[in-house]
Amino acid sequence: MKRILSIITIALTATSIAIAQSEFDALKFIQPEITGTARYTSMAGAFGALGGDPSAIKDNPAGLGIYRKSELTATLGINTQKTSTSWRNGYATTEGLYKPVFNNLSYVLAIPVSSYSNTNLVQSNFSFSFNRLKNFDRNIRINGGVGSPSSLTDYLAYFSEPFTGYDLYEDTEYDPYSNIDIPWMSVLAANAGLISENNQGWTSVLEPNETVSPYYTSREQGYLNEFAVSWSGNFNNRLFLGATLNFYDLNYHAETEYSETFSLDGYLTLLNTFKSNATGLGLKLGSIYAPLDYLRLGLSLQTPVVYNVKDYHYADLKYGYQTQNGFINDKEMTPEGDNNYKLQGPFTYNLSGSFILGNKAVIGFEYAASLNSGSKFMDINNNTFYHSYENDSIKAFFNKQTMIKIGGEYKLTDHFSIRAGYAFAGPATSDKLRKEFNPNTIRTDVEFFVPNGSTQYLTAGLGYRESNWYIDLAVMNKVYDEKFYAYNSNKLAPNRANVAGIVTTSNINVIGTIGLRF
Repeated sequence: MKRILSIITIALTATSIAIAQSEFDALKFIQPEITGTARYTSMAGAFGALGGDPSAIKDNPAGLGIYRKSELTATLGINTQKTSTSWRNGYATTEGLYKPVFNNLSYVLAIPVSSYSNTNLVQSNFSFSFNRLKNFDRNIRINGGVGSPSSLTDYLAYFSEPFTGYDLYEDTEYDPYSNIDIPWMSVLAANAGLISENNQGWTSVLEPNETVSPYYTSREQGYLNEFAVSWSGNFNNRLFLGATLNFYDLNYHAETEYSETFSLDGYLTLLNTFKSNATGLGLKLGSIYAPLDYLRLGLSLQTPVVYNVKDYHYADLKYGYQTQNGFINDKEMTPEGDNNYKLQGPFTYNLSGSFILGNKAVIGFEYAASLNSGSKFMDINNNTFYHSYENDSIKAFFNKQTMIKIGGEYKLTDHFSIRAGYAFAGPATSDKLRKEFNPNTIRTDVEFFVPNGSTQYLTAGLGYRESNWYIDLAVMNKVYDEKFYAYNSNKLAPNRANVAGIVTTSNINVIGTIGLRF
C-alpha cells in the first residue's frame, strides 16, 4: 500500500533531482562484445578490413563496399551459459541457462555504377540491418559461508552518518521517501530497526563481535539491439569509404536478493528489482584501402553515442532480530522510484588489416579501442552538475579498453570452408573501482561486480557456399572473471572489511546463418 500511495509523490520529486544510477550502470552500454553472423563469429570478429559480411559493417561500414551482389541474411543461435562462484569459506556454486537468440537480420543492396560514369566509383551499396549487440541474461548464486566479520547493517550505519532520526523515521505526517535529500537505503534500515541512532551516530543492530552468514542470488535479463542504415562506396576497387547511422535500443531487468543470517539469532533479506530502458543514436565512419591485391587496411571511428535512459527501482527488506520485548519479524519496502537521465558513451576506434591468400585463405587482424574514461552522465538538459560523483569515478577508474582479434578461413574445396579465431578484451575498469553513491540516492542495490582480468574468446566454424546461397555454422566460447562485493566494506574499519567473491562466467554460443544472394 505504501508503494502505491507514494508513487505520485515520488514521480513529482525524485525523478527530477534524486539520483538513481551509479557508474556501474554505464558498463552495460560500453563494454565490447563479439556477436553477429556465424562466419563473423567463427573468425572472432576479425573483419574490420576484410568486409563482405553483414556483421563486418557494424565494425567498419566501409566493408559494405566489398559486396558485388545484393544479399539477405538471417542468424539464429543458442546461448548456453555457466556461472561458477566461490566466496569466503562458503561452498562453490554453479548456475546456468540455455536460451535461443536472434542475432542478426540484414539486407544488402549492391548497386553497380554505370561504366559511363565520369567518377571512379565502381559500387554504391546500401544496407539495412538489425544486430543483437549484447545479451544480459545471466543467473548467479553465491554462498559466503559462516563467520563474515561485517554485515550490510554496518555499511548502512556508515552511509547514514550525515542524517538524523528526524530525517529518516517515518510517521503519519512525514514520508521520508518523498524527501529528495534523503537516501532510501538509510530510510529502509532505520525504519526496520537494523540501525539505531545514539550519541556517536548510527550503529548496527548486531553485537560488536557478532558475525553473519551471507548469501546472494541474481537473475539478469535483457539486450542491447542496434538498427543500422549504412552506405559504402567502392572507388576503383582500391578505396572503400562508408558511413552508418545507428539506432540503439536497450532493455535490462535485474532481480537480486542478498541475505544474512546473524550468528546470535536474526536475519535480513534485501530484494531489489531494477529495470532500465534506453534509446541512443550514433554515427560510425569507416575506410578500407587495398594497396595490393592481397592486402587490405581498415580504419573506423565511432562517435560517442548519447543514450536517453529511464530507470525504475524498488526494494523489499525482510528482517528479524531479538529485542527486550521479544523477537521482531517484519517487512519494510520502498515505493517505486524512477529517473530520467542521459549517458554519453566513449569514443571508439578500430584499426585492422587482412591478407587474402589467393582463392584459398584469408587472415584478419583487428585492434579496437574504447576511451571509456570519456563517458559521462548528464540530466535530460545535458547538465552534468548533479552527476559529479559518478563522473569523477568514471574519469578515475575507467580504462582505455582494448580488444585484439585474429581470425582465419581456409577453403577445403570451392564450396566448403573451415574457420577459427581468437580474441581477448582488456578490463573496462580498474580493479580498484568501488560502488559509490550520491547521498540522496534512491537506489538500494549496494552490491557490485568488478572485472578481474581479460575476457577471452575462442571461436571456430565452417561454411558451405553456392553461387546464390550459403549456410554457415559457428561456435564461440567466451570466458571472463569478476570480483563480487556485497557492499563497499572498504568504508568500514579494517578489521570489518570483507573479501571479494570470485565469479567465472563461461558462454558457449552455437550460431547458424543462412544467406541468399541475388
